[in-house]
Amino acid sequence: MADAPGATVIFLHSHPAWLAARRLERERHAAMRRHPSFSARRHAAASGGQVTRDFKLYSSTDTPA
Repeated sequence: MADAPGATVIFLHSHPAWLAARRLERERHAAMRRHPSFSARRHAAASGGQVTRDFKLYSSTDTPA
C-alpha cells in the first residue's frame, strides 16, 4: 500500500522503464511515417482513391514461398 510506513511512491512519468518505452514508441512512429508505403497510402487516401492491399487467401498449407 502507498500509505504504509516506509513505502516509496514512484511516479510513472519519471520511471526509466516508462521513459524508455515512450522513447521507443516515438521512434517507431517516426520510422513508420518515413516509410514509403505510409506516405503512398496517405496520398492515395487524400486524393480520394481506394487504398487497397493485395491479400491472397490460400486454402491449403501448400503455399508458394
